[in-house]
Amino acid sequence: MRFLRFTAISGIGLVVDIVTALFLHRVAGVPLWLSATLSFLAVGACNYLLFEFWLFRSDNSAVSMRRLAGVLLSAACAGGARIATIVAIEPFVDAAFTASWLRDTLILLAGASVSLTVNFVINSRIVFKRNTQGLPPEEL
Repeated sequence: MRFLRFTAISGIGLVVDIVTALFLHRVAGVPLWLSATLSFLAVGACNYLLFEFWLFRSDNSAVSMRRLAGVLLSAACAGGARIATIVAIEPFVDAAFTASWLRDTLILLAGASVSLTVNFVINSRIVFKRNTQGLPPEEL
């Protein structure tokens, strides 16, 4: 159940991230790299709050700069895992599919799946470890 909630938060966060970056770039004239950075940080902060006070909530939940940094670092690690997955599997998928939207979609979905899993594991097992102690398996 917790993984499904994490997936929903991450999916909504991704959409907000892209929309915010495009808005900052197209409407406000901010360079794309800076727009992407600002939207990543803003969504990361919002995700942190959702994780802290809803998803991994505990009796002692409180704003924590350490956990905020952990969420942002986890997202960066997950992004690295996504890129590594794409680079690693692309040659194998090339052998099975011709270059097409289906090929690219499969590669991106594989990368997204790995990054989602990496991000969840880091957040649930390291960043918010204090919140998962003693919970029944269905809550993990």
